[in-house]
Amino acid sequence: MDKWRAACYTQDMQLRIFQLILLLVLLPGGAVQAAQERATNAEVESIYEQARAMLEDRSIQNVESVPLLLETCVRELHPDANRLLMDVFEGKFKGLPATPEQANRLAQGLSETDRLDELGMEHQELRTEAMFRLALYLEKGYGGPADKAEACRWMQKAASRGLPQARAEYARYLMLGTGTRPDSRQAWEILHTLATRHPDTPNLFFYMGHMCLQGIGMPRNSRKAFELFRMGARMNDARCLNNLGSMFEKGYPAPRNPESAYKLYRMAANLGNREASANMQRLAFKEGIRASSRSSTPVRKRIDNATLHLIHALPVTEETRERLRYWLLMDYESRN
Repeated sequence: MDKWRAACYTQDMQLRIFQLILLLVLLPGGAVQAAQERATNAEVESIYEQARAMLEDRSIQNVESVPLLLETCVRELHPDANRLLMDVFEGKFKGLPATPEQANRLAQGLSETDRLDELGMEHQELRTEAMFRLALYLEKGYGGPADKAEACRWMQKAASRGLPQARAEYARYLMLGTGTRPDSRQAWEILHTLATRHPDTPNLFFYMGHMCLQGIGMPRNSRKAFELFRMGARMNDARCLNNLGSMFEKGYPAPRNPESAYKLYRMAANLGNREASANMQRLAFKEGIRASSRSSTPVRKRIDNATLHLIHALPVTEETRERLRYWLLMDYESRN
């Protein structure tokens, strides 16, 4: 089946190239250059769509050619192809192992390319996202040596360009003193402004709640932390759900309610939070609590999360973990 699909893609590409040549031959000289530019853009878009379709179609297992297809589009500065290729290099797709060095290299190249700012809003947003990813790579030592000071510099640049998620993470750097001098007051101001303008920013309410709970730059206020974690829980923030569950389990500042704690732990575990998964199992054993109803999480998502928990503990490479996860999911689909 894969060979047949690959043959179809090849034939389609050959047809498009033939049409391009025919178009260039028939058009008068003055219109040739403009037509060539339009055809080239259409060709790049077609290659990108084919690569994306191959990644999304679970019936296609051989996707080794996808990075090469995307790199063809990347050379033409196709914004979505650059994003997708960074995802591929991070190992987010089936059958393609993570290549941190290439992810780091691509993000650095995009971050340093001033020309992107001259090509319009879409390319400016691509560069900002690349800066954000590069900062996280440098912070974690992903694909190269860890450099927290450099990570902070790039995160600050991405934040100054208006990316809400970068602003939240830059606030975290200021809160913890990651690569910079701690400044809890500025961190809180950034987070408070985001809560007003972009309340759906990932990690926002978790960071605010953490500052209140730990008394970072302010007196400890567990009740305010509880409210902030509850706001984050409404946004499906797994760490907010886990912390909220802990507060219900301990009975502070909310009344003790093991059943509510179990439900919150379970919701966070279904979102992939390993700490919540351990808390749920511990609480179930301690209190004798069991789920009273079936999970509303789709079966595929539950299998995906469960296998991630199990496979993550195995002493194998990331490539092997990804293959195990993919094989288990394909086996489930073949039997159902």
